[in-house]
Amino acid sequence: MDSEVRKERRNPEKEKFWRDTMKERAGSGKSVREFCAEKGMKLNLFYEWRRELKLRDREAAGKGGFVEIVRTRPVGGQAGVSIRVDERLSIVVDRGFDGETLRAAMACVCAMAGTR
Repeated sequence: MDSEVRKERRNPEKEKFWRDTMKERAGSGKSVREFCAEKGMKLNLFYEWRRELKLRDREAAGKGGFVEIVRTRPVGGQAGVSIRVDERLSIVVDRGFDGETLRAAMACVCAMAGTR
């Protein structure tokens, strides 16, 4: 479905409900199946909304996939950066970090983002 058509059909209350539900499930420590059974939700509806919210988040981020980068206060004279990907993921890098380790960590994060 065209993204413009999908945007016109959006219901802000439903979106808020499902975003809150996704956060609640993530914090529950339960599997999606357990969480949905406990709440009396249909499993397929949960997965449809999870996919839809990911699409909306990607559209909001734009095709470039930019993330917010914030300089942190120097701790003990070590200036660094904090990279906030979303409400669940922040990466803090101290000055003098190992670039190869960061690249490997980011590759893992990117790979996992496709499976959530």
